[in-house]
Amino acid sequence: MAVDIERHDAVKRQLRAKGIRLTDIASEVGCTASLVTMVSQGHRSHDAIEDAICRNLDEPRTDLWPSRFCKEVNN
Repeated sequence: MAVDIERHDAVKRQLRAKGIRLTDIASEVGCTASLVTMVSQGHRSHDAIEDAICRNLDEPRTDLWPSRFCKEVNN
């Protein structure tokens, strides 16, 4: 999984525009905010966190983490 800090910053901005913080995602999923950050940055994957972010942004995973899903399609 590729680390993409710029995409992470964009996700945070989009969430912030909706009044949602990474700590809100963490509370929703029942994990730490640092794990949400690691997933958003691309250091780790976590289905529940990715689903929560996508649901809150109304965006598919392929748009939020394209490098991850392009690799999976090409394999």
